[in-house]
Amino acid sequence: MGGRESGRRGHLLLYAESVRRESQIVNRRSWIVDRESARQISGSTNDESRCTIFEVRVRREAKGEVQSMNSDGAKKILSSHIWLISYLILLFTVICAGWFVTGYLGDKARQEIHEYNDKIMSLHSSHLTGEFDKIERAVRTVSGDNWIVSALISRKNQDIANADSVLDRYNSVLESSVCYLMDSNGITIASSNRNDPDSFVGKSYQFRPYFTQAIKGAPGRYFALGITSLKRGFYASYPARDGKGEIIGVAVIKQDVDAEEEHLTNYPNCFMIDPNGIIFLSSRKEMNFKSLWPVSREAQLAFKKSKQFGEKEFEALLPLEITDGMEIVFEGKKHLASRYVINTEGWSIVIMTTTERVYIYKSTGVIITTFICIFLVVPLVINYMTSKLAEKVGDSEIRFRMLFQNITSGFALHEIILNDEGQPCNYRFLEVNPAFEQLTGLKAQDLIGRTVLDVLPDTEHSWIQKYGSVAMTGNPVSFDNYSGALGRHYECLAYRPRRGQFAVLFTDITDRKKMENEIIAVSVTDQLTGLYNRRGFLSLAEQQVKLSDRNKSEMLLFFADLDLLKQINDTLGHEEGDKALIEAANVLKKTFRTSDIAARLGGDEFAALAIGMNKANSGIFTARLQQLIDKQNDQENRRYNLSISIGCAYYDSENPCSIDELIADADKQMYEQKQHKKLAQA
Repeated sequence: MGGRESGRRGHLLLYAESVRRESQIVNRRSWIVDRESARQISGSTNDESRCTIFEVRVRREAKGEVQSMNSDGAKKILSSHIWLISYLILLFTVICAGWFVTGYLGDKARQEIHEYNDKIMSLHSSHLTGEFDKIERAVRTVSGDNWIVSALISRKNQDIANADSVLDRYNSVLESSVCYLMDSNGITIASSNRNDPDSFVGKSYQFRPYFTQAIKGAPGRYFALGITSLKRGFYASYPARDGKGEIIGVAVIKQDVDAEEEHLTNYPNCFMIDPNGIIFLSSRKEMNFKSLWPVSREAQLAFKKSKQFGEKEFEALLPLEITDGMEIVFEGKKHLASRYVINTEGWSIVIMTTTERVYIYKSTGVIITTFICIFLVVPLVINYMTSKLAEKVGDSEIRFRMLFQNITSGFALHEIILNDEGQPCNYRFLEVNPAFEQLTGLKAQDLIGRTVLDVLPDTEHSWIQKYGSVAMTGNPVSFDNYSGALGRHYECLAYRPRRGQFAVLFTDITDRKKMENEIIAVSVTDQLTGLYNRRGFLSLAEQQVKLSDRNKSEMLLFFADLDLLKQINDTLGHEEGDKALIEAANVLKKTFRTSDIAARLGGDEFAALAIGMNKANSGIFTARLQQLIDKQNDQENRRYNLSISIGCAYYDSENPCSIDELIADADKQMYEQKQHKKLAQA
């Protein structure tokens, strides 16, 4: 799996970087106070920059003593004013921070809703497009069948019967609603439902756009309400041509979409709409054939002419067209709407999620700010009392120690050690704070006065050089660092308090790194089977095509389909169907090598890319696959027999083609195998 993981990381590097930067925003804000305080510690004047931290404290104490000798009364007045101003500044800072955090939480809630919507839309889009693409590929194959062409040319009874047989076979394999054949005038001459009361034979559908598109030579795809059956369906059409290439008719496959609508019912307001906003599929059946926004008069007339959605008027649910990321009021509640276009005709998936999470997040920010303001007076009194007691020992010492002990970021002060050539070769620990001990697990008593090579002998010399550059040049650096000795990730800021020294502020980001890796894995992995999903497969496969072209190597692409999955779901339940998919995925994992790319493309379809293999090797994989299937089926107490149809396409770098073309070729061979199985069973 090492090869698969490295490919996955390469493909999603930019995505992981964007997640990392986004998650750093809040952490970096928390550093502002630490950085400013660190500058105060290091000193801002020329005199202080030439002193140690404790020399700065002594000088400030001396200045305070001289000022106290001038006037005790003036000092008390000044002190009270300073505390009052400090209190007001602190209160103002808390309010501003609360306002900022509240806005940030609201934006974060919106982002989470948007990401949730995108995930749901992507899931439904992959499922729907996968199902509809399968129908389109099938109708293209049907249109080129010799018996189909013969029926259109001769119109003899025997040829019509042969065409009916072809349509029956495809209708059975695809489990579609109906397959039918129209002549150049739009009259249905053969159909898989010829014996049904609502047979299409003899009826004209030349007014349907899927006919007009195909008769002009283009593939047709159309979502509509059936005129005869009054059932919603997806229509895929393709022109049938004679030996001279002339269009002589149109083959059509209709797939009912009621089953697809069941996938939407888990989400309160999820719709599939046409470009004009007409709801075709909905998680709420009462919403079907309403419009999300007003439909123009011209569009209404066009719908009546084509009878795409019947002949009734469309009730608009919203005043304006929905765009992705729009906030709307729907059924009296605020929603965040997301819209995702799934095909070139402009059909979209829309999901609307209430913005209650935004209100909850913002309320949290307001409550936290309120409580901080309420309890602000307690630390104010404590600090005031502390300052009175600390006047004898120096205000600077207390401020330094409170900051040093209480900042949540780890802090360490070092001095650089140079070799005889004046180059950094080591560094010594001078001071660390409690947060440093908590974040690293190293104790101050084991560090102070010792060098890093004494404490951590495996420290790379490059880090000593980087810190040495900071100590010698004074240029601060900010970076992410992984400590192999500690097994943790840190976000670090290194700066120079004085020449020859450097200080490091750092935060443990190990948990965030783990979250980023999980996000990357989820985006390319099928959650049910553990294989790559369609997105991950296509991305890695396209990279392998480029490598194959560059290295002049060969590949085999296998396209597999789990047989009888619908029968398993219908008779044994969807849980057993999921187990069958997992079982098929495990068989594919064992069949192919770890260097190959195996994926579940969606539904019951799988694909595998065998890298560096030629045509002669295809039989090895198919034989191994069948052996593993037979071994699986030989187990006792099985409730069904595992069966997988598979097709193979060869990629030759001397005659390159796209991944989609390879998949289509392998898919065609897979369908031929599936048909042979059905004929053998019959």
